[in-house]
Amino acid sequence: MESKGIEVQLSPRIYKHCIKLWQDDHYKHAAREAVIQVEQALKEKGLVKDRKFGRTLINSLFTLGGNHKNVKLRVPLGDDLQEQARKYFESVFSYYRNYLMHDGSRVDKNISLRILIIASELLDLIDASYLSYEDLGGIEGLLESAVFDSEEQLYGVLQTCDGYALPFNDAEGLREVIFEKYGAFDRHLDAVLELSLVSYTDCDIPYDCDTGIDELGWLELTELGKQFIDKIQAGKV
Repeated sequence: MESKGIEVQLSPRIYKHCIKLWQDDHYKHAAREAVIQVEQALKEKGLVKDRKFGRTLINSLFTLGGNHKNVKLRVPLGDDLQEQARKYFESVFSYYRNYLMHDGSRVDKNISLRILIIASELLDLIDASYLSYEDLGGIEGLLESAVFDSEEQLYGVLQTCDGYALPFNDAEGLREVIFEKYGAFDRHLDAVLELSLVSYTDCDIPYDCDTGIDELGWLELTELGKQFIDKIQAGKV
């Protein structure tokens, strides 16, 4: 198979890091690098900073509930397929990753290409998955998980969000403010919204209102968010 034909079947990440190895007949090295890229992508998407690998990493990211109090990767086709996704990643890692890390001598050209394609599919699934903070255990779990760099960063994001107007439902200005003031990113906004610390409300604009704005909404703290602010201000957290 020509490399041009291969490119359409591989994710850009696998093509970038693995195709040259495969073309130069380093088949086991190309396959090993492919599974390493999947593992790295899991850590990057799941904000994993500790030394989790293989099955431990997969279980911590895909197992809902249980004792894994960290950010989760929820698959796009629904929670009812979450366990199947976990098993899929675990099976690929158990069958291919472990063998490649310890041996890999039987990986030929076709097997290597097959692994590159499977790794590409896993990377596509990672890209399509979204971060979930529901299993962290509330505000305390959010802080302990290191989603936020500090209590002050979470406090600053919440204060900024409270009452923030979003003309045309555009949050770009808000993103700039929280980044410049607190070093916060989109994932921090996702966290406070998903944990119901902040809520979004649409504003009905009268049809005869001549403001040039046809869409408007705003963010405000929920009762849970207000409780956190009160605790910070009282010096109890």
